[in-house]
Amino acid sequence: MKYTIIFYQLIFFCLLQNFSYRVIAGEAKVSRIKVYQLLYLEREPDIAPYKVRMLVSKRYLRIDDVGDKSGYILYDDKNRTIFSVSNYDDRILVIKPEDFSTRNLAVKSTVEYSAAAKAPKISGHKIYNYRLYVGSGKMKKTCANLQLAEGLLPDVSQMLKRYQQVISGQQVKLLNRTIKEMQTPCYLVDQVYNEGLYYDKGLPIQEWHSNKKSQWLINYKQIKVNPDVFSLPEGYSRFSVIPTKRKLDK
Repeated sequence: MKYTIIFYQLIFFCLLQNFSYRVIAGEAKVSRIKVYQLLYLEREPDIAPYKVRMLVSKRYLRIDDVGDKSGYILYDDKNRTIFSVSNYDDRILVIKPEDFSTRNLAVKSTVEYSAAAKAPKISGHKIYNYRLYVGSGKMKKTCANLQLAEGLLPDVSQMLKRYQQVISGQQVKLLNRTIKEMQTPCYLVDQVYNEGLYYDKGLPIQEWHSNKKSQWLINYKQIKVNPDVFSLPEGYSRFSVIPTKRKLDK
C-alpha cells in the first residue's frame, strides 16, 4: 500500500508539472504580440548605406538602425509623442505634438500622382509615382519623389503619417532658429511643413527627399515580438528642445 501511494503521488506530481509547464508556456505565448516589421535601406550624403527596421503595433512604432545599439526611436500613437532614446548619455528626447497649418505658408507646392505602368505589383497592389515640386516652367524644382504601393498596409501608413506630423510640428516650432539661407522653398514644403499626405495614397517603397536622403523598402512581414520592445529604459533623464507645460513622462 505504501508503494502504491508513492506511485500515485509521483503520477500526480508529473501531471502537475506538465500542467504548470503548459500554463507557463501558454502565458509566454500569449504575451507575445503580432506586429509588422518593415526593413528599409537608407542612404544619405557621406554615409555608407545602412538598414533601418521599423516595428509597428496597434499603438507603437519603433525605429532602429540595424546593428546599432546607440539608441532607438519610439512613437506612442495614443499620446502622439516621440521618444528618441540615446544609450550614449542615458537621455531621452521627448517630442510632443504641436499644431501647425500650411494655409499661410507663402510657398505653394504641387503634387503629380500617376501610375507606374511598368512597375510590378507588390502583394497585388499597384505602384504609383508621387512627386512634390515647387515653381513652374523652367523654375520647376522637385522637392520629393516617391513610389507608393497604393493601399498596402493602410494602418501602418496612417501610423507613419501621424509620426511624420509630430516631427513636422516640432520643425515648424523651431523654424525661427534656422538660418534664412537654409529656408528654401523645398526645405519648407518637404522638411518643415510636411503633413505626410502621401501616406494617404499608400506605403512608400522608394523615397527621395530634398535633404538628399533616400530609402528603399527591402521587405515587410508580420512577426511576433515581446511587448517589452516598445518600452523605455528606466533611469534615463528626459528633456525637450521646445519649452512645454506638458509632462515629459507620458
